[in-house]
Amino acid sequence: MMRDSTTRRLLVLGGHELHVPEYVFEEIEGHWEDLSGRSGLAPDALREVLRVLRGHVTEHDVTEYEGRLDEALGFLGGRDVEDAPYLALALALSAEGLWSEDRGLVSAGSIQVFRTADLVRRAP
Repeated sequence: MMRDSTTRRLLVLGGHELHVPEYVFEEIEGHWEDLSGRSGLAPDALREVLRVLRGHVTEHDVTEYEGRLDEALGFLGGRDVEDAPYLALALALSAEGLWSEDRGLVSAGSIQVFRTADLVRRAP
């Protein structure tokens, strides 16, 4: 979102329903200084980017997907357990898939993993 990119165009114009665990924004806040330095944006501009991003995703409390965490961990088979909340949320929503560039994350059950290039091809 910090620069003109395919990712930003997909987030804002891609026509996809995007869902995230709400803690993702807390995590962003926790890395604020690093993001601010790397982006080269003034703090007010970076806050505006975050505000716009929040307007294009639906946030979900852990209570909405915690019942699927064990299933998600099972699909991950010990790989990158930090992906479990995202997969659990996708399972809880019966989502078609996950958007990730993480090559270690592979399709799990009915949940397909889409790379950015896949979404570009599917964009309306």
